[in-house]
Amino acid sequence: MTRGRRLIVLLMAVVVAVGAVPTFADPGYDYTEVKYPGFNPEEPSHAEILGEIYSPGTDFVVDGLNYRSSDSTIWAYRVYDIDEEDETIHVVTGDQFNVDQIWTDGYAIVTAEAKYAAYDQSFGWNLGGLEPNYTELLTDVDVGNGPVEIEIFGDFLWGTNPINGGEHLWWSKNSLNNGDGGSDHLITYLIEGLGVEETVWTLFWEDLPSDGWDQDYQDFVIEVRAIPEPATVFLLGLGALALLRKRRP
Repeated sequence: MTRGRRLIVLLMAVVVAVGAVPTFADPGYDYTEVKYPGFNPEEPSHAEILGEIYSPGTDFVVDGLNYRSSDSTIWAYRVYDIDEEDETIHVVTGDQFNVDQIWTDGYAIVTAEAKYAAYDQSFGWNLGGLEPNYTELLTDVDVGNGPVEIEIFGDFLWGTNPINGGEHLWWSKNSLNNGDGGSDHLITYLIEGLGVEETVWTLFWEDLPSDGWDQDYQDFVIEVRAIPEPATVFLLGLGALALLRKRRP
């Protein structure tokens, strides 16, 4: 084979290899649109909110559908929103290529991080399973006032309950938002680069029904930190306690 033919074959192989690289959005998966600014242009974007939470004093930088700190050490990876066949995500071992509708298993610490809405906001879950039985965990008065801990076995749903003279109860599972045509009210990011053991998620909620929403998805912002092995953490705590006892005179 001549040098020219070898070069052509090599170029064809490169083209085939590049074409074989999967795109960021796999077939059948999709993302809900986030619009900024919403009704109020004074309210912050996701980049600004993420920067305030994880890198105070600097905004996050847009990187496709993801965000990163200006030094690229902390990343917020956008999680898929829609897939009709697989709607699950594991709160401990999940990643950005899962779908944020049905959550599964884990010991989680949830914290109210921000609220940009005129209405009072409430965040909770359904105590397990797939039935829409709302149990409140946090309200907007909890922003900056500490976390709540929950332990989950099996599937469960996150929910939010904005109160505005009536009540609209929205769930992480879109199809349960029946009064709103199954619209998506949750945008989720997987946070990496914090140097912590926990799996960290940031949940951005939209509180208005789809016939009048602004789709800025920052009305109530919740951080979820899932501990991989709570039993191990508990045993480590007991070990430390035993060590302290041994050191006592």
